[in-house]
Amino acid sequence: MNLISTLISLAARIVLAVAALVLFLVVLGAGLVIFGVLLLWSLVRGRRPTLNNAAFKRAAQFRAQAFRPGAGMGTRGASQGEVIDAEVREVPNADPRLER
Repeated sequence: MNLISTLISLAARIVLAVAALVLFLVVLGAGLVIFGVLLLWSLVRGRRPTLNNAAFKRAAQFRAQAFRPGAGMGTRGASQGEVIDAEVREVPNADPRLER
């Protein structure tokens, strides 16, 4: 009985591993096909495909600001992001047009 349980468990694991591999390959193939179609479509329309790497440049600038020497040591002024303590107050007479 234990041998049959072990064989069924092993077979189920193999089937799941093969199914996961097939799913991965199908998704990878679909991504490559979509990429190829979009590439050909942009070339047919006469537009050169470009990589938009503005997010990478912005992240590099943030990293450079965060890790530069003296950052966060009180060398920057209040206009460059220093924390300012402010008292929070509720506005008593809100504009009636905004209440719905």
